[in-house]
Amino acid sequence: MAAAKAKNMKLQVKHGSKVHEVRLQAEQGNVLTVQDLVKKINEVTEIPPANQKILYKGKTLNKDLDVFLTDTGLTDNAKVMLLGKRPDPVDDKEMGKLHNIEQSLKKEEEKLSEITYELDGVHRGFLEDSLKRPALQKSRKRIAHSTEQYMKLLEALDGLNLDPSNSGGRAKRKSLVDRIHTLLDRCDGLAKGIDDMLARLAANIPL
Repeated sequence: MAAAKAKNMKLQVKHGSKVHEVRLQAEQGNVLTVQDLVKKINEVTEIPPANQKILYKGKTLNKDLDVFLTDTGLTDNAKVMLLGKRPDPVDDKEMGKLHNIEQSLKKEEEKLSEITYELDGVHRGFLEDSLKRPALQKSRKRIAHSTEQYMKLLEALDGLNLDPSNSGGRAKRKSLVDRIHTLLDRCDGLAKGIDDMLARLAANIPL
């Protein structure tokens, strides 16, 4: 019986004055976990997982999403309490901006990877000596442009007005800020490497 209940379960989810009946069905070969409940609640209420707090007999269920539902003590027709709210329209708009910033960052990362690859080719001697200086100077300008773009993305992230309850969005913003700072350090290192190679070329020292 326990195995059957773990694969199929009906629960009552109380959210404010509303009570939602949710039916959970595990994928073939699997058993239900807290993650399945979180996903279903998201579908029914449109409350993002990051904004959910699911309580059962005073215990928060969604601290560990991999726990089997039956191991939490839940049974068919049990009633759980849901705390949390959907992002307001303003926050939805800000999350859209956050997504756009993330996509822009990915494109800038790809450009920086291309520059790194080209510099590696110069360093390994894949270019004729007469082409090395102009190639390095071009890469130097591209790195300066990337640095400028990263700074603009940082400003855009700082300007987002995310609701304090939107922990998922705020965590994503922090993650992007950390990534950009790492990339800025990388740009700085590449720029210094280029300057060093240009100086060596000027002094007729092999790279």
